[in-house]
Amino acid sequence: MPVLPEVAKTETKEGAEAFAKYWFSVLSYAYETGDAALFESIAPSPCEACQKVSKVIKDWHAEGRWLVGGRLSTPVANTTFTKGQNGTYQVAAQVHQDPLTYMRADGTVARTDPQAPDQGNLLVLAYADGKWSVVELGNIVG
Repeated sequence: MPVLPEVAKTETKEGAEAFAKYWFSVLSYAYETGDAALFESIAPSPCEACQKVSKVIKDWHAEGRWLVGGRLSTPVANTTFTKGQNGTYQVAAQVHQDPLTYMRADGTVARTDPQAPDQGNLLVLAYADGKWSVVELGNIVG
């Protein structure tokens, strides 16, 4: 289970970047284990994209099905650490995901997502009550 780095508990540039990397490690853990509880605790509503990801993970770890691979890593996370009018911060993250295979309960492959190019993601973070959470998640296209 991923461990939250001490710096990720602080409302600082380094804290936001460390939290973004931690968030993706928690997402990776959820893919690998099917346990989405920790992921959901740091990506509460109203993050619609987070809720969709959580549903996919739960659905593919139900009724004897499981996921193989899909490990996520975050080589880069960067923020200007400028607080928006709504009190949030934006962190850009480069995300790498290993190939992901969806397995049926009988052990056959339902589908495989091949190795994709690294993806740019934008996390919108809020800091309240001494901790970070993801408010919104989106792809950086360009």
